Amino acid sequence: MATFFGEIGPLSSRAVDDEEIEDQPIYDVIINTRPECPDMKADCKLLIFSTDTIAQAFIDSHIIADQAPDTVKYFLEVRYISKQGKDESTMYTNDFKLKSNGVKVAHTLFIEPNLVLCALTPNMPDEIALEVCELILSKVNCEEALILTSRHVSHFKTDHPLISDDPFLKSLVTSKYAAEHNCSIPQLPAPNFISNFPAALLTLFEIKKKGALCVINFVHSESLDLVNVTNFRKIFNDDLIVNLVPSKKTMENLRVHGGIDVCDSNLYT
Repeated sequence: MATFFGEIGPLSSRAVDDEEIEDQPIYDVIINTRPECPDMKADCKLLIFSTDTIAQAFIDSHIIADQAPDTVKYFLEVRYISKQGKDESTMYTNDFKLKSNGVKVAHTLFIEPNLVLCALTPNMPDEIALEVCELILSKVNCEEALILTSRHVSHFKTDHPLISDDPFLKSLVTSKYAAEHNCSIPQLPAPNFISNFPAALLTLFEIKKKGALCVINFVHSESLDLVNVTNFRKIFNDDLIVNLVPSKKTMENLRVHGGIDVCDSNLYT
């Protein structure tokens, strides 16, 4: 399995029994737009993806918080349906309504005129990451993409022990982005790599010769706390195609109360 950029992961043997092949999950991925505008395609300068609850809490509190309700428009959602056996959501809950309707893995908010936000669920199966990416890009035409994702520090490979308890950021960029921007976030060093949706999107943007930046937030705890969420604020110092600025409401709340409530607004609900 290839990952971004070019690292090779373990390959499974082709010498398998037919029964093993039949046990592999098979998914149908579908995309739905608003009924009143089924053929609508969004054009934007920057498409921002959040792949987990920490990244989404940052989007909610630092970017969406200042937006008026009429400027934030629901655009599309992506679901998958397991064609073989119970899917992950019904395996433990026995909620078969979810299986018939599909499990939501992504949906977007269209903020005019330059920004589209896309929230991805953390439990997306690896097998559908590339297809989900292609479906979203078939409906959203963007000049550049920004991916915010979080990983536990145990996934970070280094020769030196990690002494600080503070979260830290690393980045991966496409060739186009590196040529046009000065990324202020240190690059993810080898032999570290990313996989799943971030790898799929970076690979597609590299093929399309478009700019894309992936920011990985390495945290010591995957809890939704202030330190983990606000660590993403370093992206405001980066040279993005859209001049992102922190929410005035959030900054005022930080100054007055010393914290933010990151659970008031959540794109997953």
